[in-house]
Amino acid sequence: MNSRVFLLLALLVAGAAGAGCSLLPAPKPDPTRFFVLAAEPGEAAPARGTVALRPVEVPAYLRQPALVVRRGGHEVTLREAARWGEPLEQGLARVLGENLRRLGVAPAPRGGEADAAALVVRVLAAEGAGAGGVEFRAAWELTRRGAAPVGGEFRAAGLTWDGRDEAGLAAGLSAAVAGLAAEIAGQVPAAR
Repeated sequence: MNSRVFLLLALLVAGAAGAGCSLLPAPKPDPTRFFVLAAEPGEAAPARGTVALRPVEVPAYLRQPALVVRRGGHEVTLREAARWGEPLEQGLARVLGENLRRLGVAPAPRGGEADAAALVVRVLAAEGAGAGGVEFRAAWELTRRGAAPVGGEFRAAGLTWDGRDEAGLAAGLSAAVAGLAAEIAGQVPAAR
């Protein structure tokens, strides 16, 4: 290549760089937002019973980072820019435990699980629904040695979000977990 052509190209590139021009597009900000579930505020009540909370089970379609919104009976969409800040099953267990403590149900101490009621929770739905609803259902069972199991299926009612801001969906699901904790707490046997 001719040295004059090379010099001309070098001057053009330097001039473009000096003028603020870039050959690469400007980076775009990351639109991803992260959400966590939160327990109801309040002090822990004096312990009146204990539970050994087993790992919370969630359906496979909820075991991924994106928040889920159901569009109909069989269609779900993933809100890729709205993600859980922790695995959903861990967040559900954390918030359920915090709400149970607030209601006077203490976690079983390490090594003391045999004397506590074992709590198994299977989440059946935890998502936004159609026109701004919040769908949360969970089956739960308390088992204590020498006693018949107690359980039920909890379904949150009347919870909504605006269908756009996922912070409202996370808040609705948090309220649903608080309702589940209240239902369970009413069935925990008193400490002996």
